[in-house]
Amino acid sequence: MLVGSILSKALISIVFLKTYKQLVMKFHKYFYSISIFCLLFWMPVLCAGQSPKKQIVDKPNIIFVLVDDLRWDAMGFMGRYPFLKTPHIDQLRKEGVHFKNAYCTNSLCAPSRATFLTGMFPQTHGVNTNQEGRELNPDKTLSFGQILQGEGYETAFIGKWHMAESNEPRKGWDYWCSFPGQGQYFGNDLNINGKNIRNEGYITDELNKYTLDFIDKNADNPFCVYLSHKAVHEPFTPADRDKNLFTNDLVPEPESWLDNMENKPTWQRTVLNADQRRRLREKDLAKIIPQKSRKPAPWPAKTGIGKQKDYLRSLSSVDDGLGEIYELLKKKGILDNTIIVFAGDNGFFQGEHGLGDKRLAYNESMRIPLIMRYPKLANSNLTISEMILNADIAPTFLEMAGVSIPAQMQGKSLVPLLHGKNENWRKSFLFTYWTDLIYSIPRITAIRTEKYLYSTTPDINDIDELYDVVNDPAELYNLAKKPEFSKIESQLKKELEQLKKETDYKVEVQRPDAEFIGNLKTGKLLSIDFGNTNLSFQVENNILFQGVVLNKDQRSVSGYFQDSAISVIKNRPDLDPSKGTFVIECLVKPSSPDGVIASSGSQKDGWAIFLENGVPGFVVAHDKHLQFIDGQSNIINKWSHLVAVIENYNNVIKFFADGKLIGERKMLLPIQSIKSSTGDIYLGQDAGDMIDPNGVSVHTFRGLIQSVSFYREKMQDARFIELSK
Repeated sequence: MLVGSILSKALISIVFLKTYKQLVMKFHKYFYSISIFCLLFWMPVLCAGQSPKKQIVDKPNIIFVLVDDLRWDAMGFMGRYPFLKTPHIDQLRKEGVHFKNAYCTNSLCAPSRATFLTGMFPQTHGVNTNQEGRELNPDKTLSFGQILQGEGYETAFIGKWHMAESNEPRKGWDYWCSFPGQGQYFGNDLNINGKNIRNEGYITDELNKYTLDFIDKNADNPFCVYLSHKAVHEPFTPADRDKNLFTNDLVPEPESWLDNMENKPTWQRTVLNADQRRRLREKDLAKIIPQKSRKPAPWPAKTGIGKQKDYLRSLSSVDDGLGEIYELLKKKGILDNTIIVFAGDNGFFQGEHGLGDKRLAYNESMRIPLIMRYPKLANSNLTISEMILNADIAPTFLEMAGVSIPAQMQGKSLVPLLHGKNENWRKSFLFTYWTDLIYSIPRITAIRTEKYLYSTTPDINDIDELYDVVNDPAELYNLAKKPEFSKIESQLKKELEQLKKETDYKVEVQRPDAEFIGNLKTGKLLSIDFGNTNLSFQVENNILFQGVVLNKDQRSVSGYFQDSAISVIKNRPDLDPSKGTFVIECLVKPSSPDGVIASSGSQKDGWAIFLENGVPGFVVAHDKHLQFIDGQSNIINKWSHLVAVIENYNNVIKFFADGKLIGERKMLLPIQSIKSSTGDIYLGQDAGDMIDPNGVSVHTFRGLIQSVSFYREKMQDARFIELSK
């Protein structure tokens, strides 16, 4: 049809040319030349639309700038910090709209970023935690980048992705520039369109340079660029030019700094020291006695808390970069045809209730900054007070680009609010948190309305929280269980359950990304049966025996370990514990109460099966964080069948002994389980860089080991129980 149309137009032109030529030949030859020129000028117009490539005309450009851990009030125009100057953020606000009641639905980096991208809540897109290394499934949950790319936009992602820890390019982005995980303020391995490049510069400035370059090269066509900063995440590190800002300024004390927390849940008064936070061991944690009340010290106004001034100094380079983007858009003549959105992924405590970090269902944690500049639709210096969620950004971008919003998106486009229409806008929303990294913070479900916050911890027996956020914005006075608020509390409970139902809330959220094992061997990987083992060096399996002797008792022949005897299984790819379900099985008879039966790795990444006071246990380590499972029965001078399991995909460890499940733990570690660089496997001691150098690793095993086997295989618990009998 298109070819026919083109031929028809061409034929008409030829006929018209011939007829016209006959007429004008009667006139002066110069008039003829001018006429031919005019006709050729209009020929492209006659044939317009012939290209099958999708054309997008008069579409707005989109620039989304996301700042990490930026509080809703940490902007100069907000006045929270009188000394804070953010002229370019302030200019954006003056020329655009400030959504003053914007929130994230889960106050963690990865869940919030996935929600921004997809317009879905964490229980739907599946990225509900940080530490498990979850990744969006691009075939099931499309990002706004994928959709806009399919509509003809040139798309770019630049900065912190923070899902699955990888810096590899993701679907939906024509231009890709990212670093692994959290990245560093100085010195990063950047993946730029599939090529790894070492960049030693200050990351905020470097990301901005890549953004400016992309805009400069794509200014003639509609583009979408997502600039995702590492700043202002800890360790708060300003650019050298900003490190002396605010030196003599005083940090205002937050209203809730003196909160003694007496009317808040017990878990909020459970304080773990550094060792307890890193060595997560139930029997030790159970001994911690919660404080009756918090006793705050005087507010340190000269510095704030937690390097607070460096946090604010780190924002200065973000503001500088925003100004450079603004000036480039002006220079290119595309400023007013570009949607600029500036936001934070979640809030951050700076002394409120004595807290740092985020996660909790308090105002400072869940509230985020959100500004938009687009004069074609958003009036300058406009303030919108309705409740906005991070899930609303993706559908907003799509509607403003003239693209249909997929039904699976749970957020709402902000376009009606920009037109002054707020009919049927939300009056409440569901806030969620699934336990992640910090042992003392339980799973949270909460409802935030225009007047109240009601927060619950359904997995533990503790009091709920209810605050009148209009009359008590600092959330100091817990109204839960007060008789005069019982009706309100009951109503909020019902509404909370309704929101959970409407948003398809789940206690356990299935991973969205498929499990990847690659070409690694599965099934039984290696088995050492000391009754059939030559204790000389095994070349075929690369196993060394040192000081181990064979011992025969009524049961069978076993390896006898004493006086620092050791067996070393050299590192090999098929014994990589970081893929699939990795299983260690051993049959032992200890003769002394303490010792390491089997181990691999270090505090950085590793695992160990050990004895302490005659009781077996299992520990997994990452980045000096240790997760323990302790047994229950003394096995000294008894044969015991032990099975330790690392389920990488589910981020779970399990320990079985003598036909019983001893324990199961969700890994509360920074990232998913342990890595492939663990190294050699040792039997009889922790002979490498020790996993627990101040604890179980210092003892060598004494006793008999009959067999040790390693598997990579998914099994039901019933199978593990059978294996451990």
